[in-house]
Amino acid sequence: MDGILLVNKPKFITSNDMVIKIKKHINQKVGHTGTLDYAASGLMVLTVGKATRFTQYLQKLDKQYIAQGKLGEITDTYDSQGKVIQSNPVNITENQLREVISSFVGEYDQMPPPYSSKKIEGKRAYQLAKKGLQPPLKPVKVNIHSIEILEINIPYFKIKVDCSSGTYIRSLIKDIGDKLGCGAYMSDLIRTKVGEFSLENATDFEKILTLTSQEIENKLIPIKDALYFFDSITLNSQTEKKFKTGQKINLDLNKSGIYKVLDENQNLLGLGKYQEGVLKPEVVLS
Repeated sequence: MDGILLVNKPKFITSNDMVIKIKKHINQKVGHTGTLDYAASGLMVLTVGKATRFTQYLQKLDKQYIAQGKLGEITDTYDSQGKVIQSNPVNITENQLREVISSFVGEYDQMPPPYSSKKIEGKRAYQLAKKGLQPPLKPVKVNIHSIEILEINIPYFKIKVDCSSGTYIRSLIKDIGDKLGCGAYMSDLIRTKVGEFSLENATDFEKILTLTSQEIENKLIPIKDALYFFDSITLNSQTEKKFKTGQKINLDLNKSGIYKVLDENQNLLGLGKYQEGVLKPEVVLS
């Protein structure tokens, strides 16, 4: 059982707990390509079996979210699960809110939330925050590709965000509130896309736990198809043997980077990194 499983995570379960339960149910190695907060729901892209060896490449895909923010309050976690640490009057117009939301499209330096999984000297930021310490976090450059305003009912607003991997929507909502001068926190979050993978094609977590191994296997996206974002190259039988044994291969390709490596029958052999005329195996499927 090897491939990609699209799962609709419900609210109020940790991503880790969900993965553990699915792993136990199918008795296979399972990885994830990016967590969702405890109170968030939506798409999680899981790697199963040999696909776990490609997890890191899937983690870098862009994301899409539908988020709701509440103006006038700031919480210590930047979301609805935290403690309100500041309340302010909301004296803004709908046009002001629209203008500020739109101003975040593009690249900007975003500060991760103190209650996040960012690692600081071997410890997670949230572990320090829970002890009352201020994690020494540094801003991260993120890219907000687009923001669609879905609904405004002050103090609430709902937006659809397309963004780079590593973007914290909690931080985006807080930054919008800060720029307006009244503060804000994220009151709801749904992840709707990871790269070209969509929530509408995902199976509910509770449903997964009722399916047989064969039924789940039928839902898996083949590894080759899941790596759609890499260009592919085909090796002949001679170079295929070299690749499988981890040897470097001299080739003439148009550009450097990671390639999806296929055999003459278009079966996936793995991933290779091409640079300066040489293809070096990165991941080799046995």
